[in-house]
Amino acid sequence: MTLVTTSRRSTPVIRSIAKDLAFASGSSYLTRGKHGIREIAGEHEFFIVIEQQKSDVLLTIYDDGTPCMSRIIKEHQPGIREGEIFRGLKTSDKKLGLVLEKFCQVMYVDEEGLFLSFDGPQRRCKKLVLSGDDA
Repeated sequence: MTLVTTSRRSTPVIRSIAKDLAFASGSSYLTRGKHGIREIAGEHEFFIVIEQQKSDVLLTIYDDGTPCMSRIIKEHQPGIREGEIFRGLKTSDKKLGLVLEKFCQVMYVDEEGLFLSFDGPQRRCKKLVLSGDDA
């Protein structure tokens, strides 16, 4: 089972992104609190951390306890879902998609720029505009 969590002191926006990402991917969400990265890595082989670092929001993917990929979330676009829910993630980022395919369904979309989008509960949907920053 995969885990999605936040930094220890996260903002409501970051928690919302993490919870909806966990919902869409079929992962568990962990309220970070006092859990350290080493503690999480000891319990989960593959996990995602969304955190604020200075003025950037980072999405970092850990595999076997080490960061294997990182993306800067440049923009967060919340919306209202129209039509049926899609259980999985949609992305134009092939590298990110290949890593995420290990734990959830990924649909590739040909579109300018890098993005990751997903449907949350209660008709919410989110689109994250990304910039590449491999770890």
